[in-house]
Amino acid sequence: MTEDLIPNPDELFPTRPDKKGPKTIAIILIMGSILMIMVGFEDIQNSNREDFKDAKSQIENYQNLEVNITEDEYQDYHDEVRESGAYSVRGYSLLVGGVMVLIGGVLLYTLRSSGAKLSTLGSSIGLVGGFYGSWMMSDKSKMLPDEVAQTFEFLSYICGTCMLLCFAMSILPLVNASARLALDQKVVLEEYPKTSPMDAEEE
Repeated sequence: MTEDLIPNPDELFPTRPDKKGPKTIAIILIMGSILMIMVGFEDIQNSNREDFKDAKSQIENYQNLEVNITEDEYQDYHDEVRESGAYSVRGYSLLVGGVMVLIGGVLLYTLRSSGAKLSTLGSSIGLVGGFYGSWMMSDKSKMLPDEVAQTFEFLSYICGTCMLLCFAMSILPLVNASARLALDQKVVLEEYPKTSPMDAEEE
């Protein structure tokens, strides 16, 4: 008897649609997708360049930190990365994934569940391909001085962490109850029984 008198928590605190959450996530995903596209496009360009872009300026930065590295060593590293396909792997993964996240972010801002699903798929592609491509670059960096190799290894971890956060943000509207209720809402018009003038007179 007492169990019947205990109210259901769902009745006391009903789950309400949260429209602000998905829209905020959509804005973050759109910003992140632009960064993915920029990095991916730069990697694709590097895969087609014979000479490493801005090699002199980067060498000077390392030399200012008293790191013993030459321009020829940096160029040899670029050639190894380009021939291994690391630039292409990371570049196309981030570019394709970034475009998908961008489109998904726009759809999610309009509260469509397809946007969250598309963003999740795009961030998954960017996560796998981006981390693997960065790991390939880090592996080739062993031919460089230890200080430079550690920098590339650290950057590979940063890339993987950023893409993992992007994946977590994109899947959040699909697993959060309040956000999920706000997606794909449809207006349902209630039908009222039609009354004839004869019925109104009888009343």
